[in-house]
Amino acid sequence: MDTKALLLTGTMISAAAAIPSIAFAEGDTIRIGALYPTSGPCQLIGEYSLRGTEILVEEINAAGGLNGKKLELAHRDSKCDPAEATAMARDLIARENVDFLVGGVSSSVGQAISEVSRQEKTIYVAAIPKSTQMTSPENFHKYVFRAAANTNTEGKSAAVIADRLGMDKICTILMDYSYGHSLNEAFSEHIAKIRPGAEIVQQEWPKNGTTDYTAHITNIMAAGCDGVFSGVWAGLFPAFAKQAAPFGFFDQVKYVTAGEVGSPEVAEQMGADMPEGIWANSYEVFYHSPNDAHGEFVAKLQEELGVQTTPSWPVVGYVASQWLTEAIAKAGSAETDAVIAALEGLTIETPIGTQTMRAKDHQANRGQFWGQMAQSDDAAYPYRKLDPVEYIVADELMD
Repeated sequence: MDTKALLLTGTMISAAAAIPSIAFAEGDTIRIGALYPTSGPCQLIGEYSLRGTEILVEEINAAGGLNGKKLELAHRDSKCDPAEATAMARDLIARENVDFLVGGVSSSVGQAISEVSRQEKTIYVAAIPKSTQMTSPENFHKYVFRAAANTNTEGKSAAVIADRLGMDKICTILMDYSYGHSLNEAFSEHIAKIRPGAEIVQQEWPKNGTTDYTAHITNIMAAGCDGVFSGVWAGLFPAFAKQAAPFGFFDQVKYVTAGEVGSPEVAEQMGADMPEGIWANSYEVFYHSPNDAHGEFVAKLQEELGVQTTPSWPVVGYVASQWLTEAIAKAGSAETDAVIAALEGLTIETPIGTQTMRAKDHQANRGQFWGQMAQSDDAAYPYRKLDPVEYIVADELMD
């Protein structure tokens, strides 16, 4: 894909907007290391998230850089694998001399990169990993920040929807690794609080890497539950849904799923195979603009990708790197401790609304968009979409 230098507009990069356009001195740079999977099972997510980071870097350089310095981006393919992510994070620091790290998709990869950032005393902004284990007291350190929603926010949001749907006998199907277990803890705790009569009657734990969900599907259908909470996330859901459909699975139970199954990418990939009526979430959807900056971002993405219906993942890479660049601008320096101090308590204007980075645990108050998958009535977009769309705020659900 050819890249273009994009002009800065509106409030999308509020800190960079005040920087004058100047010539860059040779070697006068700030280097960001990006770790997104551009191969393997998370490739689609990684490629789009990386593109969001690239767009931000292009915007800032076109507007004069940060504190008079040019931004440079170095990328390594994490392959959605913790061992590979560890090696590539060290490579970016040792060979590319990056000043900061951004990226990650799975929670296990996020934890791996976080450990490298701790050892190397390099700031890492987690773009997508959600597991609260990454910022729990035993794992938290001053160099890690999370731009993503965490599993408390996501699991408790799902519980709010389950309560609205009147789910009393609940089955869960959650992936058997840190993300799934953190989701389970958050969902179970919150549904017990807000719907005391609800009961979790069956729990299924597919192993990470599972491709055959048949036994899990039949176990749930035999359990007599009226609702299902799922963590079979976006990259895995198409296979799960195709295996479940012949059993009439989605007609039998109310289905609430985490893991960005409601993103336009998944809806378009699945077409008519996307179950209508399930409740799902997404970080962003092109067809719902919460502010003017979102419309501007979507328009830029349409131009960049040459499409009218844009994916949701670029905004994730964009916002993760926005935290870094606005903190650098605020600090007036790329020095690590100065940027950490600037990040703590920082409030920024993103394409999906105002967000704040909490000082106590380096967690952004990032909510998500939720809705019921319904057939679009737009002839230009003949797919399922979230309808209606609701943004569930994070502030009361993060802990």
